Amino acid sequence: MATETTFDHICEILRDQDGVSGDLTPETTFEEIGLDSLSIVEAVMACENDYDIEIDPDANPKTVGEFVKIVDDLVAKKD
Repeated sequence: MATETTFDHICEILRDQDGVSGDLTPETTFEEIGLDSLSIVEAVMACENDYDIEIDPDANPKTVGEFVKIVDDLVAKKD
């Protein structure tokens, strides 16, 4: 996972867990790809596990890019 970006890893999680297909960009909204709140919670939990972080339950990202920024910021604080 060292050479994989956070964006790539999160896209992989979304594809694996929720069957998301097609191109994802930082501007892609969760609504556009059909993710409901449960799917988003599952993706958050997977990221928390993979990156050993705790995401604020009130964070509520709307796009893939917002989600990536939250994860990157938490990982940077941890280091």
